[in-house]
Amino acid sequence: MSASSGPSSTSLTPAQLEAKFDLGIWHALFNWQILTVAIQNQWGGPDSADKRDWLAGQISELFANDAATEAEDVEVMLLQVLEDEYGVRLEDETEVAVAREIMTIRKELGEGNTETVDRLQAKWEARKGKEVSTGNVQVKEGNQDAEWDSVDEETDEEDGDVEMGDAPTLVAAKPKPAPEVDEDGFTKVVGKRGR
Repeated sequence: MSASSGPSSTSLTPAQLEAKFDLGIWHALFNWQILTVAIQNQWGGPDSADKRDWLAGQISELFANDAATEAEDVEVMLLQVLEDEYGVRLEDETEVAVAREIMTIRKELGEGNTETVDRLQAKWEARKGKEVSTGNVQVKEGNQDAEWDSVDEETDEEDGDVEMGDAPTLVAAKPKPAPEVDEDGFTKVVGKRGR
């Protein structure tokens, strides 16, 4: 199972090429700044980093199940997973570059060329496995709220409801517990953590 580590290895077995492809997909995702921001902020919950690994596997499966998979198919998957798993709606079209990089890796590996994967691996090793810099990622909160506001305005006009303003409507409020009154008539004060 040893293969030369030069950038243009042509002696790789199909299994080794598949492993290189999976590694290349993972590196392409690892270098995607917006995904790194989502993981660092745990927008996908405590298992945000695991979701990146899962996404890499899903993209690999996409190609395994359909050899005619195109960059647009990868872009759609990237956007869908970002929105469904991390609550992120992209506007910067960085998914296009990530999908193109994955397609380049696939094309090169089809020719027995591991140059891009090796370059990505070297870049990762140079950072010693640290997350990619996220310095130029701009996060705008509230874009999704604006969409919800327009829906609320339509129902406000019909029902005569009071406008909610900027309050998020996605999380249901927990009911407040009834106040505890002791035998002397004093109300027990409970902090937020004690509820």
